[in-house]
Amino acid sequence: MKFLFLAALLALPVTAHAQTAGLLESANRVELAPLKLMSGEPVSAAPLSLKSGTYYILEIEADGSAELALEGAAFFRAIWVNEIVINDIEIRPLGVDSFEFDDEGKIEMSFIAIKPGTYALSVPGSTGESQRVEITIQ
Repeated sequence: MKFLFLAALLALPVTAHAQTAGLLESANRVELAPLKLMSGEPVSAAPLSLKSGTYYILEIEADGSAELALEGAAFFRAIWVNEIVINDIEIRPLGVDSFEFDDEGKIEMSFIAIKPGTYALSVPGSTGESQRVEITIQ
């Protein structure tokens, strides 16, 4: 009986999975313009506009010119983080509040935008408009 079940399972068409790509499939990913952390330079050239239910890849890069961070707890609560990759190490967090770079480096974060609203990622303690990026989830 087990042999018949296994034979029937193996006989299923393989194309059924290929025809329906899931939300996390690479074909459904949208790569956002990278955010830059450089002393005295803008974090982003423009605000980010996201769509709820869409899967995104965001790269954050620091040049090491100063110890800099990006914080945005409200934004991080409005998304589902799939993973954060640092030096080829994949992290799957339950929650994020901020990223801090003590030296040059790069973070790649993949996530799904969930809760519509307007949010910001900003350099802590900074008041300049160029030291933040506004993010709208529609």
